Amino acid sequence: MKKIKINNDPSACSLEIFHPRPGALYGLDVTARLTGISRRSIMIYCRAGLVHPVVQPPYGILEFTEEAIYALRHIDTLHRTHGLDLPWVKRLFDLHHEVERLRAEIRFLRNRD
Repeated sequence: MKKIKINNDPSACSLEIFHPRPGALYGLDVTARLTGISRRSIMIYCRAGLVHPVVQPPYGILEFTEEAIYALRHIDTLHRTHGLDLPWVKRLFDLHHEVERLRAEIRFLRNRD
């Protein structure tokens, strides 16, 4: 019978909790570490138009907001865990934004009366 070693180290199974500083921007390396997503995948998601980093002049350094980090985690979950390809993820995001826009419009129209 083969023995299986179980790792009882709680840090091996723990998730890193992300507590951003208000208004903070995070570089590509830090974003990759915070999200657990490779730099290459992050760049692919950016090129697909799923995430929009902040470009800092004069060198064009990419930095990511708190919102972008949460979006990256969401994209990666949809892509890797649920097997959706990037065009489908983009459609889902577009639909979500459209629903939010329509909700805001309805709230505006209800409050106008």
